[in-house]
This record gives sequence, structure tokens and C-alpha cells, in this order.
Amino acid sequence: MDREELQRQLLATFRAELEDHSAALNKGLLEIEKDLPPDERDELLKALFRSAHSIKGSARAVDLKDIHTVAHKMEDVLGALKTGELTSSYQLVDSLLRATDLLNDAMRLHLDGLVLPFEARRAVMSDMDSVLRGELSDVGNKIHEPAVSLENGEADRVGTETDDNLRTEQGEAKPKKKTETVSAGKTAESKPVSLGNRGGDTIRVSTEKLDGLMVGMGELLGARMRMEQRLGELKSVQTVLGGWEKHWRKIRAKKRDVERRVKGDPDLETLTAFFTRNEIHLNDVGQKINRLCELLEGDYRHLALLTDDIQDGVRRVRMVPVSTLFDLFPRMIRNIAREKGKEVQLILEGVETEIDRQVLEGLKDPLTHLLRNAIDHGIELPDQRLEKGKSREGTIYLKALQRGNHIVLEVSDDGAGINLPAVRGAAVKNNLISPVDAEKMGLDETIDLLFQSGLSTHAAVTELSGRGVGMDVVREQLENLHGQVKTYTEMNKGTTFTLILPLTLATIHVLMLKVANQTVAVPNTSVERILQLKPEQIKRMEGKSAINVDGRALPLFPMDRILELPGFEKAENAGQKIKVVILGAVEKRLAFQVEEFLGVQEVVIKNLGPQLQRVRNISGATILGTGQVVMILNAGSMIYSAQGFKGVNLMRKIRGKPAVAKKILVVDDSITTRTLEKNILENAGYHVAQAADGVEGWERMQDESFDAVVFDIEMPRMDGFQLTEKVRHDTRFEDLPIVLVTSLESTEDKIRGMEVGADVYITKGTFDQQALLETIERLIG
Repeated sequence: MDREELQRQLLATFRAELEDHSAALNKGLLEIEKDLPPDERDELLKALFRSAHSIKGSARAVDLKDIHTVAHKMEDVLGALKTGELTSSYQLVDSLLRATDLLNDAMRLHLDGLVLPFEARRAVMSDMDSVLRGELSDVGNKIHEPAVSLENGEADRVGTETDDNLRTEQGEAKPKKKTETVSAGKTAESKPVSLGNRGGDTIRVSTEKLDGLMVGMGELLGARMRMEQRLGELKSVQTVLGGWEKHWRKIRAKKRDVERRVKGDPDLETLTAFFTRNEIHLNDVGQKINRLCELLEGDYRHLALLTDDIQDGVRRVRMVPVSTLFDLFPRMIRNIAREKGKEVQLILEGVETEIDRQVLEGLKDPLTHLLRNAIDHGIELPDQRLEKGKSREGTIYLKALQRGNHIVLEVSDDGAGINLPAVRGAAVKNNLISPVDAEKMGLDETIDLLFQSGLSTHAAVTELSGRGVGMDVVREQLENLHGQVKTYTEMNKGTTFTLILPLTLATIHVLMLKVANQTVAVPNTSVERILQLKPEQIKRMEGKSAINVDGRALPLFPMDRILELPGFEKAENAGQKIKVVILGAVEKRLAFQVEEFLGVQEVVIKNLGPQLQRVRNISGATILGTGQVVMILNAGSMIYSAQGFKGVNLMRKIRGKPAVAKKILVVDDSITTRTLEKNILENAGYHVAQAADGVEGWERMQDESFDAVVFDIEMPRMDGFQLTEKVRHDTRFEDLPIVLVTSLESTEDKIRGMEVGADVYITKGTFDQQALLETIERLIG
């Protein structure tokens, strides 16, 4: 291994170590601001000192002198605290927190071949020197700027330093987001969290490897589902054979009669001998199938047990305690509270609750917005709280708990509660609703307005509020995570947001539904209730169908219309019940009529990829054991589609136009995309053929005739551009409509598509069902 490669590996190792120690420093420094028992405080200071000492030693080992220098000074301050030469104060903690930020900034720059600017190091070192000298008056009395300003500033390039404090040659660094401002507040936890290493052997594994394991696990689950399907098919053969044997046993006595009657007739004796051999073979095949069923069922049970064990193991490896996210918030609360002039205590509960890393990453922005809003909108100023008979200090709770296959998070405060009239007034002012609608709105409808983009009740724009963003981010992110949020508020008592999410996104439990004679799936987290209603229970409300659910009128929509699928017309029998599923997303709930409930099943989610991520109403796909591709519905998107529903089925109108069904060839190397486009076109009344790449598509065009073709561009063997050009150079296809559906959105690609002879160029980023159908209809009718 050469020296350069060794240095890269050492830096990567040190980076991971620094992340652990800086997290411990951030958490521990906030702890020492509390009134801790002496023994607990001493242990905490020892742990903090060890973290700074470890960073210093490791930085020296990998020759990162700037990090070594800062960590050494932190060690001096923490050592003085440990011996009692210094006492804890807000200014001292602030200085050490800024130094911790600086260590992480320095590491990011080193990975890009840069070092910290000299001025940044000097500023932080000067702060800590002032702390050591007891000169606290000017330290931390103002809101600090970031320790390293990299938005318009510069970072030092790596060079040889003869002294740690010498300036080096300067160079540009990559931009970095602004750090949090510093202010005062308090934090608390339901139980102490010790610093330092946990017991047991550990090994660091990259998240990419874990993601790869989960993908492989998903494929193994798919194989198990297919094996279960094959077992079911074999059992159906066993059932048929058993019926055959039963029927044969009933007529076997007659066979013996026939044998006695035909004795002496060679031809008929041959026939009865065949029946005898047939009985023997039937028994033999029956025994073998029974044995095969028994063995296959045993193998399936064994595979199921192994799969469950491996799945649980992989999940456990991917599971991390929510404390890895929760630990980011005490410092944020502390800073924002001081900036807003408020006194706030943050109480964390259930910090050891574990959740899938991917879900946890998706929760960072929603929780950040909810906590910021709790301080900015919820918690009152100290004097205002005293006037209301409350304590000066407000409390925010952040809780986590596991409930079955779901994780439940709560963000609650004891503040002013949501001012519902102000919310409605802001919605009217921002043209989200009319004044007339505002007067009719109930509690649920008003709370739903909070999650609309562009709504803000703040009169002035601040760093935290007033831009009309934040709660819509919560809504969108929870929809992506297949989660829900429930809101409870009471004036002058406070507000609680309850987030409900799946423990993992790799596999989920879904409710399988039949809609327009097709199978679709809805995540269980989005299903609030399923009902079977009598026709007379369907009422009319303002000209639309509605049902009564717990004393509340809930609009009822036909799911096939919302999905723009052709309605599956069938005669309703008298007294036949209507199937209804109630879906919820964020604060919205709506009822949808479906044909059948097909049961609950655990499935592996297949992402549609960036090309189709904006397809309305769909969040992914799964492949059943039969090989059938089933689309997984996005409940949030379904609800918002239903809000704009006018009762017109565009798909059915288009479907009725072709007198003779026309034939379309879809060529795409993605089975998910092919299946999606095939379903869209077939539901509109077209016949559809498929090919997996350009070569296969060209071969099919030699044997079959088509009224139009739909090509992807990025395909193996022959891409869409090459295929289009080849088709256009053949006089047989000079008038054949060609549609390119691709993720390539650049102007150059679009121009090239037109140059090689495509009639229409549709980008998958803006792709929807109606656009494809309208294009095909315009080209071939």
C-alpha cells in the first residue's frame, strides 16, 4: 500500500472517531450546564476530558496540526473545570461548543485537501484563552457567527507548518451551511446517558454495505414468496389428483365387471390392461406428488424460518437508537431559546427506542421544523407565562416508542396552543381559502391548513418563521415515509404532534385491493379503517357521495376514477355490500370505494427510480410470488388528487374512441416502467406488446405491425436514439408514430430526439398517465 492510500485510510478512520467524540462533547457540554450531583458531574467531566484528549492524540498521529492544537486547548479548559480551577458558565460552554464545531469543520476541509483559515482558529483559541484567564465579560454575550465562515471566505491549503499558529497559504474551500446561532436555554432527559464507549466488540460497516444487505434481503423475501406460490400451485395439482383418485375408486368395481365380460377378446383385454396400468401409475404419481408436497412444504417452512431470522438480523443491524437524532436537538433548542428570549427545557423520552436508519434520516427535517415551531409559536415569553399562571420556563417533550411494526414520535409543548382563528385568517390572506369557506371550517380542516405551503401566521419574516415553509415539509416528508401525523391543540395548554411511521422502509405490510379489476397495494400505515356498507348508507352531501364515520361526514370517492382507470362495471346484487377503505395522510382522511379486499401481505418495495418519482398517486411497486407487478399507492397523493376530482373519467372517454383496439409496442429495459406504461395503455383500450431493449424491440417490429411505438432512450445493446434512427431509415415505418419517454431532460437530448425522427419527446420527470394517453390519442386516435 502506498503512502497516499495509507493516509486516506487513516483520515477515514480518524473521521469516524472524531464524529463519535464530537457527538459526546456536544451532548456532555450541555449536560454540565445542569445542576448535577457532584459524583455524576465528576464522571461527566472525566468523560469530556477523555474525548478531547483522544481527539488530540489521534490528530497528532495523522498529522492534523490544526485539530491537534484546538483539541489541546479544549483539554486545558476541561482540565481546569475538572480540577475546580474554573466553574461552568454559559460563556464557557459556548466557547467549547464553538471549538467542537471547529473540529468538525476542520475535518471536512482536510478531506478536500484544505485546512482551517488561520483567523478562525485564532478566534476560537482566543475565546478559550479568555475563559482560562477568567475574562468572561465579552465572551458569548452576543450571538456568535459561525466559527468558520465558508460561504464567501477562504480556507488554508495544506502545507508544511513549522508552528501550529503560523498562517499557511490560503485557498478556496467548498461552501458550507451557516451554523446555528447561540443562545440560552435548558435541556433535560428522562434518564442520564453516560458518555464513553459501550461494552462489547464492535466493527464499523459502511451504510452502503448495509443498504446492499437489505436489497439482498428483499430479493430473498421475493424468492420465498415465489416458493410459496409454487407450493400453492403444487397443492392445487395434488387436489386435482386426489379428486381423480376418488372418482376412480368409485368406478373401480365396474372395471372388474368389464374385465370379466371381455375375457377372451384380445382388443378389449388390452384396453382393460391399460386401465390396470393406469391405476398403478396414478397411485405412483399420487404418492410422489404427496411426498413432493411434504418435502417442499418442509423446505418452505425451513426457508421461512431462516429468512425471518436473517431479516430480523439485517434489520437489527440497520436499526439505530433514536438518540442518534434526538441528541442533535438539545443544543438547537438552547440556541434558539436564547435568541428568542425564552426559557425552555427539552425533555427526551424513549431515547433507546430503535428505528431503521433510513427512516431516522427522513425524520430529521420534520422534527427540526416541529421543534422550532414549538419555541417560536408555542412557548410564550417568561413574563407572558407568569401572567397566565405558568412557570417562567416552558417545556417541550420529544418522545419515542415502538408500537408493533410502527414507531410513534411525539412533539409536545405546554405553550399557547394553535391560534385557529389566526390560521384561518392567514389562509384567507394568502388566498388559500375564501372568507366564506373560512367561516365554515371545523377543527380538523383548520389544522390541515397548517400543512399547506405558503401559510404563515407570523407578521414578520424571521430566521425561524414567516416564510410560509416548514409544516409543508413535514407533510411531504411523512408522505415519503408512508407515515401520518395527528395534531391535538388546546388554547393556553399546548400542542402535541404525533407522528406514526413504519419501523423500516425496505419491506412493509400492505393491504391488497382490487380496483378496476386490477390489484393495487396501500401501506398499512395509511389505512385507518376498512368498511363494508349497505347502499343506503351512502349519502349525498353538496352533490357528492359521503359516508358517516364516527358522526363525521367523510367524502367517498371511487378509487378507479382517482387512479384514472376504466371503471369496472358490474351489476350490483340486492343487499350486496360496498367495500370502502379510509386512507389517512398527515391531517387528511378520505374514503375510497374499491371492488375487493384481498388481504394483508408483507412485500418488498421496489422504487420507481428518479425517472418516475413524480408519477401521481404511486410511491413504488412490488412483485408478487406469481411474478405480477403491483403498484403501491401513495395515500397522500391520492387524497390530494381526490380534492381536485370533478367526477370525469378521462381514461374511460379515451378508451371508447378506438373502434378497433390499436396495437402499441413499449420498449424499455426497466420492467417496472414497462409494466406501468403497459397497464396505463391497456386500461385505455389499447393492445400492448413489450420488449426489454432496442434489439428485441427491432426484432418484434419485423414480425408484428404496430400503430405506434414508445421507446426509452437509455437501454442496453441498442439505445432509443439508435432504434428511432433505424426505424426511420426503413421505408415500412416512415409514418409510424414514435414517442420517446426518458429521464434525459437536457435541450441537447431533446433536439437529438427530434433529429433522429421522434414525433414526441416526454421527460419522465414530468410524466403522468394523462400526458402519455393524450399523446397517443393525438398521434393515432
